[in-house]
Amino acid sequence: MTMYRPLFAVTLTLTGLILLSPISRAADTPAPAPQASTAQTTASPDKDAGYSSVEERRLLLALRQERQNLGREREQLARRKKDLKRLEAEVDKKLAKLAATRRKIEELLKEKDARELKRIKDLAKMYAKMSPDKAAAVFSDLDTNLVVSIMTQMKAKSAARILNNMDRDKAAKITRSFSTLP
Repeated sequence: MTMYRPLFAVTLTLTGLILLSPISRAADTPAPAPQASTAQTTASPDKDAGYSSVEERRLLLALRQERQNLGREREQLARRKKDLKRLEAEVDKKLAKLAATRRKIEELLKEKDARELKRIKDLAKMYAKMSPDKAAAVFSDLDTNLVVSIMTQMKAKSAARILNNMDRDKAAKITRSFSTLP
């Protein structure tokens, strides 16, 4: 008759703890006959006990190793989480800095546009006071976009006199540019 030794149920939880609980407290009581589905064979009691002991030790060592691996992985995850939070904070700071820079650039562009519009208005007043033939001669040498900007700030009557004294091709080009203004 084989002697039944207590077997231990080994459970590995998610936290890496090992729970050992005895299945039977009777160490020397005869066990019922093993069923065909059990892993142990009925060779000799010493072989069964030795195999069981070695197997238990192997399982315990494997579980300890797994617990250590899980602990290391947990530490790595904690470090990575900390690094990610630090990087996220850096990115947030840089985004805030970029947003501030963008606002500043937009303000500077508005100021530049306002100064440019003031200069265009001043030029329009100046060219409106000139004789139409002299203003037309100057406009013929200027960039079409600049001429259109100046003429949009002039009274229609003054702009028409200047266009009347300009070269026909240049006047047509300026007129086309006027028609495509937003």
